[in-house]
Amino acid sequence: HVFDVMQTSYALSISTGIIHSLSAWERFELLTACLCHDLEHPGVSTPFLEQAPALALAFKDTLLEKHHALRAFEVMVDREVGLLEGLSTERYYSFRGAVSRAILATDISKHEGYLTLVNAKIGNEGEAATFGAESQTAAHSPASESPAPLDIPSGNSSE
Repeated sequence: HVFDVMQTSYALSISTGIIHSLSAWERFELLTACLCHDLEHPGVSTPFLEQAPALALAFKDTLLEKHHALRAFEVMVDREVGLLEGLSTERYYSFRGAVSRAILATDISKHEGYLTLVNAKIGNEGEAATFGAESQTAAHSPASESPAPLDIPSGNSSE
């Protein structure tokens, strides 16, 4: 599931052209969020977990998504992992905010609202239904522009 989400997000960012407007850091943030969006998922729904008073009080809403984001950063900052070791304080909090917001956006209770926003951006629902087919054709066309390579930026980058 996680790989599918990451690959689909990357493919959509290419087919829609959005990838060209993202910096290397924003690409890294997007793909990191995709990889971490279901970290330690217990296999049960948020409503089920809300029946556990300690968890419900600790996270209030978007319970699972907050847990996924929290655990992702606990792992990334662990001394043995050291993934974010070289980042400046400013870069770390920017990265953490972007990844956390993306993970929190995966809350299924917010799905309908996001669909409404997407449909408003691309037109009526009829256009939205054909959006994927047009994008897929463009993405597989030999003439389509390739995105810049996904370089994992160093923590000292000013991008």
